[in-house]
Amino acid sequence: MPTFAIDFETYYDRAYSLKKMDAWSYVHHPKFDCYLMSVYGTVPQASSLPCPDFQSSNIQQSTSHTLFRWVGHPKDFQCWEKLEGALLLAHNAAFDSLVFRRLQELGVIPDWVGQAVPSEPSPHQSTNPIFHQSSRDLRWRCTASMAVYLQAPRSLKGACKQLLGIEVDKTQRSKACGQTTGDLFEADAMTDYALEDARLCFLLWEKHHHLWPEDEQELATLTFEWGQTGIHVDFQTLEKCIQTLEQQRFDAVQLLPWVDDFTEDTPLSHRQLALECRKAGIPAPASLAMDSPLCEAWENKYGEEYPWVNAMRIFRRTNMLLSRFYAIRNRLVVSGGATPPGEPSSVAAGVDRGISPKAQSLKPMVFPYSLKYFGAVPGRWSGDSGFNVQNMPRGELFGANLRKCFQPSDGNIFIIADLCQIEPRILAWLIDDAAFLDLVQSGVDIYEAHARSTMGYTDPEPLKEKDPAMRSLAKARVLGLGYGCGPKKFMTVAKNLGGIELSFAEAKQTVADFRSKNTRISRLWKWLDRDFKHSAGGDYSIELPSGRCLNYFDVQKTSRGYFTARTVRGGRERSLYGGLLCENLVQATARDLFAQHLLEIHRSGIGRIVFHVHDEVIVEVPKERAGETKEQILEIMRTTPDWLSGCPVDAEAGIFNHYTK
Repeated sequence: MPTFAIDFETYYDRAYSLKKMDAWSYVHHPKFDCYLMSVYGTVPQASSLPCPDFQSSNIQQSTSHTLFRWVGHPKDFQCWEKLEGALLLAHNAAFDSLVFRRLQELGVIPDWVGQAVPSEPSPHQSTNPIFHQSSRDLRWRCTASMAVYLQAPRSLKGACKQLLGIEVDKTQRSKACGQTTGDLFEADAMTDYALEDARLCFLLWEKHHHLWPEDEQELATLTFEWGQTGIHVDFQTLEKCIQTLEQQRFDAVQLLPWVDDFTEDTPLSHRQLALECRKAGIPAPASLAMDSPLCEAWENKYGEEYPWVNAMRIFRRTNMLLSRFYAIRNRLVVSGGATPPGEPSSVAAGVDRGISPKAQSLKPMVFPYSLKYFGAVPGRWSGDSGFNVQNMPRGELFGANLRKCFQPSDGNIFIIADLCQIEPRILAWLIDDAAFLDLVQSGVDIYEAHARSTMGYTDPEPLKEKDPAMRSLAKARVLGLGYGCGPKKFMTVAKNLGGIELSFAEAKQTVADFRSKNTRISRLWKWLDRDFKHSAGGDYSIELPSGRCLNYFDVQKTSRGYFTARTVRGGRERSLYGGLLCENLVQATARDLFAQHLLEIHRSGIGRIVFHVHDEVIVEVPKERAGETKEQILEIMRTTPDWLSGCPVDAEAGIFNHYTK
């Protein structure tokens, strides 16, 4: 198969860059200018095709392949036919594939390159064309994703240093900030830099792709393809939520004594707040950050007595929520079809041109999003580009429900399915807790199973009906104490997970009780801790049930007596211990199980995976097949793979007309 690394160089400046914008908005911005494309790769000699730039491409011969190199403005490339049926590599394929598509929309790249080729659906696939997975002439693979799978840095510079031993100089890219095409081509430095990036991308692939399983390669590509396809949005619901929040934020501002003009004054001015607190004779919070527990405690203590304190609470929360709603609205694109050359694609741009929100609401709108493949140590996905689809607020807040804005396209419905308490099940399976697993396998609620096996519950009635308070405590114990959580932290965990207020003494007693009655879990912590410490001076590796390995590099004992390692090659040192290693082991195993389910659902063709959240997947399916498809998805997600044999995997699913949890 022909294999090419492709790298695009695009204009950027201090205000217009990927550091401040999501990729979709960046490539559809009026300033977008792709002034360089570099191609580096190989073509089997038997399939080598004539090219007008053959001589200038510095082609070198090998026994079976031809090395192809080219760099220049993409409009000057004359060898597009070479890309047909090729494997395309990019270091950040999510971005480069988007640039590729945008250049096709602008007429720079012929639209026939990579055009989908229809194929016959298998009998179990939907006949609805929007769910049929067509084969493509172009296949993208991301070497940045490969790097993070191998626990190397995501950046090209870091990946090359750790995986190739090559130091990469990015000075030329920094010099390109704000430079026009004419400025950049005064010398060969920029073209040399661009071609070198493509060459390094190709070398990374050639040396390491055999260590990256094909299933994982496909998952990485699907991750950005799902995000580029996006989520359908009900524009009317979105606008109504924004108006509701803006009104409440405005009303809150009116109660802040130091704000005369919302457009000029700063409601979150810590200095002005401190002065007002001094007048009232109360302390000022040290921070106004949304995640500050001290600020939350300050609001709870003084909010009822001082209306402006409560107004500050409302302002902070509505302002935070509005930032998420604005992010959705500003990135919306019209569903279906390419954006005409020179036309902005976002709804915000449409409104700026005088198109009313009512008119916009008549068009099907889509929100493109981004997720990071292998964004966390266990290999789970994480949020990206300023909006995390995996961390959306639940339910209605201040009269606005963000999740309700996400809806299936016309004629379709959402199947939302998730794995049931998968981490406690896997932990019990890892330590071979047969009594607990037998109870769960028989259909007993997992928290009740814990209460029966370790908390002395013996009543024949279900715990949920007989003693809800005990079940809440059991839930907090199961989810909070399996990874070595101490008393102080468990006080917070118990409150957040079960609504239980515990004193430090009560939390300490609960932790001690859990550990004394779950000795197999404690032994697993100790075993991992011991092996990790014995690896000091080298690396430590945990082989997962799936066959994947979690690696911890450069294990060291510090002068203070604790042990550290790097979870990313060449990365920062992190303090690690048995409980945390156990958590990584369990979460990584759950991730691999869920990843397998995602691939099976995708390959089945029964619906379109819209996005996923931790152990939950949202699939868009035709309404008329909702019930049947729900059962098919459940069958997939309740299947225990051979490498997890004996673990009672379970899932639940529902049919919804909007995203909910």
